[in-house]
Amino acid sequence: MKYIIITNNHKVFNFYKETDEVFYLDKQNLQNVLNTVQENIHQGHNLLSDPILYNLENSKNPFKSILISKERFLDNSSSEEMIEGAIHISKKIHPLDVDSLNEEILEEFRFIDLNLLTDSIKQLHHK
Repeated sequence: MKYIIITNNHKVFNFYKETDEVFYLDKQNLQNVLNTVQENIHQGHNLLSDPILYNLENSKNPFKSILISKERFLDNSSSEEMIEGAIHISKKIHPLDVDSLNEEILEEFRFIDLNLLTDSIKQLHHK
């Protein structure tokens, strides 16, 4: 299935921009990423990766990359419910402020997000 990547992680953008469609939200926070995904879902796209924060350790990660379908669907109610749940959860969990972190920690968070996205893409190709 063809997909679009929505991300606020420049490491993901730089890694995938030559081979995939990437919507890069430069210097945007997690909430903005989820809201952008929600806007696309309202236009008929489906979620192809889990927008929920993967685990407690990663819940503080300020970077997020999510896969949505390129194709639009008439019924994507499950994607709508999932993104609404993710937005609700994200309001309770506050990621770390990018400006308060040193570059080494930021790079680690970028790398974690890139690895999670790469795993999601591999799973998508095996379906």
